[in-house]
Amino acid sequence: MLDPLRAGIEYLCGERDDAPPLLAGRFAWIPRYAVWVVAILLIYAFSGQSSKFIYIDF
Repeated sequence: MLDPLRAGIEYLCGERDDAPPLLAGRFAWIPRYAVWVVAILLIYAFSGQSSKFIYIDF
């Protein structure tokens, strides 16, 4: 059940040369952009400027 997901992650990470069916086709750009959007949102959510944590240097 998770083989297509694993194949997609391996392709995006550069471990595979052949794209899985989800990432190869007419609308293959949609999942690729979705991965980058999720990555950018995670970076923004965990960056110091948007979090409410107080950082104290000793």
